Amino acid sequence: MNKFFLFFIALITSCTNLPLIEKASYCSFPVHKPYPGGIVNYRFMNSDIDLDKKLIAEGLKYEVCRDSNSSINLLVPIPLTFENDQLKISFSNELIALIDIENKFYRESRITIKNQDLVKPPDSMQKRIKEEYIKGIALKNIFTYQNLKEREMMIPVTGIKSSEFGVRRYINGQPRNRHTGLDIAADEGVSVIAPLSGKVILADSFFYKGNVIYIDHGNGLITSYSHLSKKIVTLGQSVSKGQTLGFVGSTGRVTGPHLHWEVFFLGIPVNPEIFLKEEI
Repeated sequence: MNKFFLFFIALITSCTNLPLIEKASYCSFPVHKPYPGGIVNYRFMNSDIDLDKKLIAEGLKYEVCRDSNSSINLLVPIPLTFENDQLKISFSNELIALIDIENKFYRESRITIKNQDLVKPPDSMQKRIKEEYIKGIALKNIFTYQNLKEREMMIPVTGIKSSEFGVRRYINGQPRNRHTGLDIAADEGVSVIAPLSGKVILADSFFYKGNVIYIDHGNGLITSYSHLSKKIVTLGQSVSKGQTLGFVGSTGRVTGPHLHWEVFFLGIPVNPEIFLKEEI
């Protein structure tokens, strides 16, 4: 089973490095947010550029989108670990664009969790945690070709932003992985809706994430919803924008009821607020 997952991850990761022409009605959204955890949306002035040549974006994954007016946009998700102050775009050995990358500040977040089994899980849970980790990597790298009609999302739950994307986390004083989602605090039982239409690719219960749902929106755009009290959609189900997926809860590793909302573009976690018309 693990060998299959590793092969699957390698296959889909290699595929998303290839240029893709998405025949969309528009390509200007999400807007250009060139910082680690953001997305570069660069419009080529020359729409006749030869896309048969190998496009290089410093080894980063990308999507090429052709708008209805034949203009071409390059969308590049910028990993949180990206440290360069500029992104070089080239075809073969020819430099065609140099894009400034903003130095975005991310604060520290320090929380205390009393349940030590959620801080340092017992050996009996390690196999489960590892399998769920591998499954999560495979899910966020899924790529299905689809003519997206839009990328602009709805806010999945009505609440208060309790922890923003990208913060540097400390749990019980110990450094942890960066926060790759957006936390929205709300009362237990508040509805969580699909911000965009798509297909459910996971509806399960994970050790850390609790009740969790993953949705594939097409063309490398994946979202997830964690810590739900209840899920009301099933694996393989198609969902429409605004449809209820489940309800806010406090399952998994949490300090209170909230939604942990993640957005992955070409397998890279990016700030969900980029896909909203206005920030929360």
